[in-house]
Amino acid sequence: MANHKVRRSYKKSRGKSQSWFKRGHVGFSRQTPQEIQNMSTSAAEDSQTKRLSVREAEDVRHAAEDINGATLPYQLRPQPQNEEREDMAELDENIIVNIDCLHNLVREVHKQSCSKPCVKVAVTKRAGLCVTVQMKCSSCKYQAPPVNLTDTMKKSRGPAAGVLNDMLVLPVLKSKLGLMDVSLVLSCLNIKAPTQALLQRKLNNMSNTVSRLNEDQMMHNQQYVHRVLQLSGKEAAADVQFDTSYASRPQGGFEKAKQSFAAVIEHNTKQKLVLSTAIANKHCASKTCAHNNCSKNFPSQQSIASSERHLLLENLNNLDKKKILKIRSITTDASAQIGKALRDFNSKKSSNIKHYHCFIHRHRTLEKKIRNIKLDSKMLGTQDKTNYIKMLASGVRTRVRMELQNLKTIKSNDGNYFVTRSSQALANIIPCFSNDHSKCSKASTVCQHHMSSIGKYSVKHLPYGQHLHLSNTDSSRLKDTISSTFDTETLQYVSNLYNTNRCESLHSTIFNYAPNFTCWKRNFSGLCHSATHSRTLGKGRATVILARAFGIKVKQHSQMYRNLQHIDKRSTYHSRRKESFQYKQTRYFLRKRVSNLPLLKDSLYSSQPSSSAGDHSYGISY
Repeated sequence: MANHKVRRSYKKSRGKSQSWFKRGHVGFSRQTPQEIQNMSTSAAEDSQTKRLSVREAEDVRHAAEDINGATLPYQLRPQPQNEEREDMAELDENIIVNIDCLHNLVREVHKQSCSKPCVKVAVTKRAGLCVTVQMKCSSCKYQAPPVNLTDTMKKSRGPAAGVLNDMLVLPVLKSKLGLMDVSLVLSCLNIKAPTQALLQRKLNNMSNTVSRLNEDQMMHNQQYVHRVLQLSGKEAAADVQFDTSYASRPQGGFEKAKQSFAAVIEHNTKQKLVLSTAIANKHCASKTCAHNNCSKNFPSQQSIASSERHLLLENLNNLDKKKILKIRSITTDASAQIGKALRDFNSKKSSNIKHYHCFIHRHRTLEKKIRNIKLDSKMLGTQDKTNYIKMLASGVRTRVRMELQNLKTIKSNDGNYFVTRSSQALANIIPCFSNDHSKCSKASTVCQHHMSSIGKYSVKHLPYGQHLHLSNTDSSRLKDTISSTFDTETLQYVSNLYNTNRCESLHSTIFNYAPNFTCWKRNFSGLCHSATHSRTLGKGRATVILARAFGIKVKQHSQMYRNLQHIDKRSTYHSRRKESFQYKQTRYFLRKRVSNLPLLKDSLYSSQPSSSAGDHSYGISY
């Protein structure tokens, strides 16, 4: 008889299987009930951990880029965010109605109760744009009670006020419109504009509100950056950038500027959030003011150009007073007063904030220096010296940028390696451009001459698409210019390759809200805070928050809310479009086309420097 293996059944009874997933069941792992209870408690605590949003996960990943071998598992499954759907309910909106058309409407309605209607509709009360009308019929002697045609909102004291007058001031704080521009728009619409005193009073109150909102938002930004740095496994110390802008740039011989603005923006997240702002203002709207608590916060006898030092110290003291986020390094331009102010702050607070220079500013300085060189070499054929040095300066600047960025990528945390290799790479640029590639294999990370056999090497970036044919004197002058602009000390200052582009971009937004052709004595600070608030949250969302903080009820099914939401969506679309490679490539070729206009045959564009400065000197010698 053949031996057959007995097939064993692993099927459990229903009574036993029901106890498998109950608390305390030992199971096959032979765990004690106490161990299982501890595991369930820890699982409950893990379930309460808040998942990161998509934006937070991107910021944590961006902050942890220079951590070698770091694994951050929570950034792999960010919490999905549902898009907000538009409410399809009936829109809540304001419309413009002509008083005669309103009279006709009321008369048609009154025909139902009066055989010979003789209706008169009159404005009984007017408060800016808010009006109250009353209807009377002389035929049937009917008189309706006064009806307010606008929404109202409660005030801290006094009766409820009309909301339209406050809504009218919102675009003044969120665009370049002024109070006189608002009156002009209303006049063109055949609407009686509110008085300038009423609009100015509303603007002052709303300016104080938006300043308070932006201060709270900047504190929230500090807490957010602190959290991102902790999640990325770093110390809660941020790298920031700082720059100052002036209402009118100080010029030699006189000083037209009276106001300045400075912001501190962080480098560690992709959003580049504003952490602190400071404003200097010499103006005061009142002639008999003691300047104890007014818009003037900078002495009249001091130069506004010296406000950069005061604004830097004010920003650093504000951040130090909050005790939320520490500052590890600050990137500025090569201003001498900033370096001294930072040294004074470090000695006073016993801190160690490192100072870096903007490498974009150094590139601009290098290009200017090369353009000012007068070449002694003879040009080939129809080559023009002015155009030649322009193209050479642009090519050298691009090569320096690529060399520094590549070397920073190789060893991002080794400063000595970066300085040593950068000095070698920059000293090799002019020989490489002159077709001497003997040191390119060891010194350069960009040159592809060793790949010329497979068609990877090109000289299109050089002037007129040819190698340099310069004399030894000109080559030495070019080498000395590069080495003096990026010496060892300068390379240490730009070793992180940080820039101040975000500060300059914020300054352009500031002076889009407060243009130089308009002098804002009282509300310059409010406009700066409004521009910063809009830059952080988006113009539409920031406007909604400001309106609600001021007491205006902005409903989600209102026309105002939908229009502002559409503005933010359109702004996000254009921001993403400008980050694409196709857009950057198109912009590059368009700029090249404009810069190459003097090279065209029989071109009307002159490559020589303009003489307009000499024509309009008016005999003044400096």
